[in-house]
Amino acid sequence: MICTGCSCLCDDIVIRDGKIFHACRKGVKHLRAEKATPSINSKPVSIEEALKAAGKIVKNANNLVIFGLDTIPCEAQEKAIELAEAKNAVIDDCSSFCLGDFVELILKKKVPTATLDEVRDKAYVILYWGSNPHQSLPRHMSRFTYYPRSGKRQRGYEEDRYLAVVDVRMSETAKLAKKGGRFVMGNDLDVIDSFFKAMEGKAGKHPEVAAILKEMQKADFNVIFGGLGLRYGLKGDYSRFVELIEKLNEISRVVFIPAGFHANMRGFNELMFKKTGFINAYDFSSGERITFGEAVKHADTALVIGSDPVKSLPPYIAARLAEINTVVVNPSQSLTARIAKVVIPTSISGVGQGGTMVRSDGLTVELEPFEESVSDAEVIISLLEVV
Repeated sequence: MICTGCSCLCDDIVIRDGKIFHACRKGVKHLRAEKATPSINSKPVSIEEALKAAGKIVKNANNLVIFGLDTIPCEAQEKAIELAEAKNAVIDDCSSFCLGDFVELILKKKVPTATLDEVRDKAYVILYWGSNPHQSLPRHMSRFTYYPRSGKRQRGYEEDRYLAVVDVRMSETAKLAKKGGRFVMGNDLDVIDSFFKAMEGKAGKHPEVAAILKEMQKADFNVIFGGLGLRYGLKGDYSRFVELIEKLNEISRVVFIPAGFHANMRGFNELMFKKTGFINAYDFSSGERITFGEAVKHADTALVIGSDPVKSLPPYIAARLAEINTVVVNPSQSLTARIAKVVIPTSISGVGQGGTMVRSDGLTVELEPFEESVSDAEVIISLLEVV
C-alpha cells in the first residue's frame, strides 16, 4: 500500500497480521492513530446522525470557511472546492503558511524542477536548504536522494553523492553534511549573496559555499530542496532566490523541489491554481485572497477536513473555533475534534479510501484501498446535496 503520512507517498508499505512493515516512525504513527468517534456536542452518535447535523450547520452557515484538505485525495478536494463555491465560502489549506509559495513558483514556471525519481537516478549535489528531512521526511534521503544506488549513481553516498545543508542550526541532516559534504549556517539572504560572489570569484560572508559551487560544476544534474526554514528566511520575497537558481543553471542543471509537507498539499494547490489562479486562501464571495487565520475571525461556521488546526495554529484560532459552529471531518481523534460541534470520522487515505494524490515533486499517485470505509468525498458530497 501507499503511506499517506507525508508527501513522500512511499509505495512499499506492507500491513500483515496487524504489523506494519517498511514505514518510518511518522508513517507508523499515521497508520495507527486513534480513530475518531462520530459525535454531536461531544456526545457519541451514529454516523448518519452526525452527517445530518453537519449538513444542517453547513446549509445554514452565512460565513463559511473550509480548511485542511491536504491529507485527502484529489477527488475529495475537488468536491470541497465545489462546496466552497456553492456557499461563496473561503477555502484554505496548510500551504498558506507552509510551502505553498514554493509550489506556486513551480506552477508558474519561475524555477526549474524535476521528479524525485530523476533525483534518485541522476543527482550529484543534494542541497537541503532550511529543511531537516531526518525529522520531517524520514525516508526522503534513503529512497530518493543521498543513499540510493540507482541509475548514474550506483556508488551511492560514498562516491556518487555530495550532501550540502544550509540551515540556522545544527540539525541531524546538517551533522551528516558536516562529516561528508558541506554545512553552511547563517542568514538565507547572506548565503544567497555568498553564492553570487563565489560565482564571481569573490569571497562573501559565507565563503564555504564556494565548495558547494565547485561540486555542482562537476556534475550535469544537482538539486536544491527548500523547506520551511528557507520559506520564512526569505520573508515572502523570492526574487533573489529565483535569480540564484537561474544563475546556477548557467554552470550546471540545478532543479528545485519543495521538501516537507502533508501528503496531498500539492494536489490541492494544483486544483486551486487551475480553478482560480490562486493556490490557496481563496474567497469565492469576493474573488480575493484571504487566509484561514483571517477568515475565521469573521466566520460563523468552520468545516475542518483532514487537519488539526488547534494543534498547529495560533491559540486565537482555537478559541475562535470553539466559539463558532465547527464541523470536523477526520479519520483520527484530534484536539480540534474535542471542541467541535460535530465530528464525522472518515477512513485514512490509502487504507479505507482510494483516489489520487500528488507527490511533492508533482507526480500523480494512485491510491488503492484494501478495506472499505467512509470516504471524505462521500461526506463532502452529502453536504453538497444539502446545500
